[in-house]
Amino acid sequence: MKPEKYTRHILGVLGMLLCLGSVGQNEAAVCFHDDEYRYQPVKLIDIEHLTAKLSIDPYEKMVSGNASFLFRQTRSYVDSVVFFAPDFSINYVRIDRKDAAYRQNGDSLIISLPANTRKGATHELSVDYVVRPTFDLFFIGWDDTTGRRTKQIWAHRPYRWLPFADDRLTVDMFVTFDEKYMVFSNGVREKVVRNNDKTTTWHYKMYRNHPFFSTALVIGDYRVHEFMTKKGLPCELWYYPDRAGNVGPTYRHMAEMIAYCENEFGLPYPYEVYRQAPVADYLYGGMETTTSTVFGDFMHIDERAFWERNYVNVNIHELVHQWFGNYVSHLRPMDVWLTESLATYYAKLFEREVYGENHYQWERIREKQRVLAAGKKDRLPLAHSGSGVDRWYPKGSLVLDMLRDELGDKDFRRVMTHYLKKHAYQEAWTPDLMRAVQEVTGRSADHFFEQWVLRGGEPELEISQEISGNKLQLRIRQIQETDELRPLFRFPAVIEIHYDDGSISSLNAFISQAELTVDHQWEGSKKVAFVLFDPGERILKIMNFPRSAETLLAQASGAGNLIDRYEALTALRTTDISAKKEVFIDQFRREKFHLNKAEILSQLSGDSGSQCRELFTVALADADPLVRRAAINNLKTHHKPSNEQEIRMLSDTSYSNIVSALKKLTELFPEKTSDYLQLTAHERGFPGLNIRIEWLRIAINAGQHEYIPELVDYSGRSFDFLTRINAMNALLFLRYLDEVSASHIVEAANHWNFRLRPVAESVIKNYFNDSLKNKMILKAYADKGIDLPAGLVE
Repeated sequence: MKPEKYTRHILGVLGMLLCLGSVGQNEAAVCFHDDEYRYQPVKLIDIEHLTAKLSIDPYEKMVSGNASFLFRQTRSYVDSVVFFAPDFSINYVRIDRKDAAYRQNGDSLIISLPANTRKGATHELSVDYVVRPTFDLFFIGWDDTTGRRTKQIWAHRPYRWLPFADDRLTVDMFVTFDEKYMVFSNGVREKVVRNNDKTTTWHYKMYRNHPFFSTALVIGDYRVHEFMTKKGLPCELWYYPDRAGNVGPTYRHMAEMIAYCENEFGLPYPYEVYRQAPVADYLYGGMETTTSTVFGDFMHIDERAFWERNYVNVNIHELVHQWFGNYVSHLRPMDVWLTESLATYYAKLFEREVYGENHYQWERIREKQRVLAAGKKDRLPLAHSGSGVDRWYPKGSLVLDMLRDELGDKDFRRVMTHYLKKHAYQEAWTPDLMRAVQEVTGRSADHFFEQWVLRGGEPELEISQEISGNKLQLRIRQIQETDELRPLFRFPAVIEIHYDDGSISSLNAFISQAELTVDHQWEGSKKVAFVLFDPGERILKIMNFPRSAETLLAQASGAGNLIDRYEALTALRTTDISAKKEVFIDQFRREKFHLNKAEILSQLSGDSGSQCRELFTVALADADPLVRRAAINNLKTHHKPSNEQEIRMLSDTSYSNIVSALKKLTELFPEKTSDYLQLTAHERGFPGLNIRIEWLRIAINAGQHEYIPELVDYSGRSFDFLTRINAMNALLFLRYLDEVSASHIVEAANHWNFRLRPVAESVIKNYFNDSLKNKMILKAYADKGIDLPAGLVE
C-alpha cells in the first residue's frame, strides 16, 4: 500500500479526519473531513478539440464511430493516455495518421504515445470503433413490436458511446441517422445534409470549449419552436408533434429566465445558442449539457398538468448551469457544490421573482427538511464528494442565502460576476470562490466557508425564555455534539420581541459560545405576545424552543413571515383542537399561500363541528389547486360533501386532484363508486396516465374484471416508465398476476431505468411467496433467459 493510501485508510478509521499542522504539547490541529477526491486531477495531455463521426443502428443498438482528438502534451515523457471506452471493439488507433499501439484493460483504452510526441506540441489521435452501449446511450421504443412506443435515442453524457477522458474542449459532431428523425446535440447546427441512402448527416459545432462530460445526443421525432431573446440569443424549444399545445405550459417563463440570469450574473449567456428537448424514460429531472438541455418528458406538460410537476424549477436550474457548470466547471468531485448549489439557489431566487416571497419561503422550508434528514445519517460537509444530493442541492442553496445575507446583496452579486469572468471557460474549485470574495470586498470569508462548506453538521440550539414584568431573559445553548472536526458554530442572529400592542423590538446577538444569555427590558405595561429567534429562519439550524400554546397561536397569526407562522403551526400539532380551532379558522381566511392553509386543514380535519365543515367547503372551492388538494386529502366522512362538491372534485383542473378525489371518495362512500367511475370514465391524466390507472384499479376492485387486460397492457414496454409504475402498483394492490403481466414485470425488474426497476423488484418479492404467482414469475425469468436475483432465491 502506498504511503498516502495508508494515511487515508488510517484517517478513515479515525473518523475521516484531515488535520492540518503539526500537533504537539499546547498546539491545536485544524481538522476537516478527509476526501479521497480532494486532490487536483493529474493532467498529462490537454485535449483541445474533438471531431466525432457517428452512424447509429437503433435496432442493433450499435454505434459505429470515429473520434479524432487534437491534444497537446502538457508534460514531458508521457508514455500513454487512457480513455474510458468499455466494451469498445477497436478497428484502429492512429496518432498523427500512423497506427499506434494500444491495449484494453477492463473499461480502459490505453494508448501508447510514440517517442516523438513532446511537451507543447499538438497531435492528432484517431480512434475508429464499434460499440453496443449497455447504459448511458439509451434506445427507447425500437423493440416495441406494437409500434405504439415513442422511438428515441438519447444520452446526456458521452460515456460508453464516445471514447472519454475528462477535459474541456471544442467539438465538431457529425451524426448520420434515418432521415425521418431529428438529431439534437451541442453547439451551433452548422449543416444538415440529406444523403442518397435515406439518411441525414447532422453537423453540430462547439466553437467555445466546454466540459467534455457535458455532451448530449438525442434522436427522435420532434418539432422545434424558435425564438430570439431581446439581446439576440437564438433559442430552440423542441417538442413532440402530438404535444404542440404543450409548448407554452412546458417552457413557461423561458425568455424571462434568460434575461434574469444575464442580469443577475452581470454577463451575457456564454455560448451562441440555447436549446432544450424532452426525452422519454428520463432518469432525473434534467441535465445541463452545454447549450442543449435535456429533460424528462413527464414535464412536457399541458395546462392541467402544471400543478403536478411542471418544468419551471428544473428549467431555470439547468439554465443557470450554462454559467455555473459549463462556462465555469468544477475542478474536483468535492467541488460539485459550486455547480449544483448555485443552480439550486438561483432557481429558487428566480421563482421568488415569478411566484413571490411565500413561494421562496416554502422552498426554503423544504430545503431545510431535506438537509436535516441527511444530517441524521452522517455529518459530511457540503464540499465533499460523498455528501450527496441532499447537501449539494438544498444545503448549498441555504448556505448561499446566508452568504448573501453576510456580504449584502450588492457585494454578493459583484463577487459572482467576478468569479465567472475570472474563470471563464475554465475549471474552478472552492478556494477560487473564497478568493473572489476577498478580491471584490476586501473581506475574508474563510471562517464562513470553513464552518458552512468545509465542515459538516448544523448547529442545534436549545432556547428558553423567562418573562418577569417588563423583563425578558433568553437563554441560547448550542447542544450539538462537538469535537475537533466540528467545533462550536459562530454566527450572528436577530431576535424579535413582538408585543400585544403590535410593536416590535429587534435585538442582535452573536452566537459563539456553548451558552449565551440575552436580557431585554422595555418601558410601559405592554406584554410580550411571542419571541422570534432568527425571524425568517435565515440560519440553517435545529431549534428546540418550548413555548406555550397561547404564545404559538399568537405567532401563527401575528408573525410577518410565512416561514415563522408555519413553524408555529407545526409546533401546535399535538395541541387539542378545541384550544386552537378559533384562531386557526380565522387564520385560514387570512392566509394567502397554500402551505399554511394545508397545515390548518390537516390539523382541523378531525373536528366534526359545523365551523370546520364549513371550512372544508370553502377550501374545496379555493382558487389554488394545492389548497383544494389538501382539502381532498384530509376529507373525512363527517364533512359530508354535497353532490355538487363531489362533481367539482372529480372534474378538477388538476389531474392529481382528480386522482386524490377518486381514491378518497370511493374510500369514504363506497356505495357511490359506480357514480364516481361514471363521472371520470373519459379522463386519462398525466403523467403516467394517473387518472386512468386509478380508475381501472377502483373499477376492477369493484368487480369489473373486463378492464384487467387494459391495466396489464399498461405495465408493458409499450408505455413510459411512470405509466408502468402506476400499473404495477395497481396490479399489486389487486393481487393480480397472469403470464402477460408476469413477463412485463420481470422485464421491468431488469430494465436500465433505476426508477422503474426497484418498483418491479418489490412487486416480484410481494408475489414470490404465492405458489401460483411464483410459478408464473419463474416461467417469465426462464422464457427471457434471465437468472433469478440472489435475493429472490431462498
